[in-house]
Amino acid sequence: MKIIALTIYFFLLTNFSFSQIKKRDLNGNWKTNTELFSKVDTIKFYPNIKDCDQTQWTIIRRNFKTNELNICTQPPRISGIVGEEKIKLKKKDFGQIIEYYQNGIIADKFRVVELIKQNPQELKLMRFDKLSEQKLYKYVDSLIFKVLNYNSEKTENNYGVKISESNPNVKIRDGGIGNPEPLVVVNGRPLQNRELLKELLLVETYAIKYLTKEQSASIYGSRAINGAIVLLTSEKRFKKIWKKIRQVTMYNRNYSVPKLWETTSESTRNC
Repeated sequence: MKIIALTIYFFLLTNFSFSQIKKRDLNGNWKTNTELFSKVDTIKFYPNIKDCDQTQWTIIRRNFKTNELNICTQPPRISGIVGEEKIKLKKKDFGQIIEYYQNGIIADKFRVVELIKQNPQELKLMRFDKLSEQKLYKYVDSLIFKVLNYNSEKTENNYGVKISESNPNVKIRDGGIGNPEPLVVVNGRPLQNRELLKELLLVETYAIKYLTKEQSASIYGSRAINGAIVLLTSEKRFKKIWKKIRQVTMYNRNYSVPKLWETTSESTRNC
């Protein structure tokens, strides 16, 4: 029962829908807490909030303005960005993004996660994370070990075969590893290891779902004896990263390409 609840929780928490909004849908005043705006990746804007310190976006047709507000001072303190500001709304293969410009130079980028038009209105954005921070890799790592409570030292596998405590990686009857991590699948490709995730962006990943071993067995077989984590991300970026890794590897001494995903049928890749 617990694992079913976790599955539903993952899906609702991390399934970023493809928002299709128009620029006129953003017209008006949108406010967020200043600390929230500056310190976290996911930012929620509302027409009205009660916090003393606020960041306000004013969008009127082609005009865009940012103000920092403190409504608890008398009179209220208002400061704006020096220079010309502009935003552009663009479509990508993983959803929509907002590009923010200051004096003609792009200063920030955001993924549009959701726009709720009913009261209370809400605009939810995700700031583009830096590749060096490896946030998608860390997110999946945390999901495996902290949320799913995966134990790499578990001594009994799902086939009921006892594993040697001194050697947890002893082979079991079908030739697999006794207690593998949940299988990670990106855009239909089962990965052999998670290293490739270090070059993918969390902000460009629009769906993350955990499948139990029962749910994943018919698709991935014994490779998913501890379930599968399925990610949908930008196919354009995924292909670019694979091409880069392949080119770099061609120059190593062994002239061999690392096996970053496992071979699977075409029908499985399209699931």
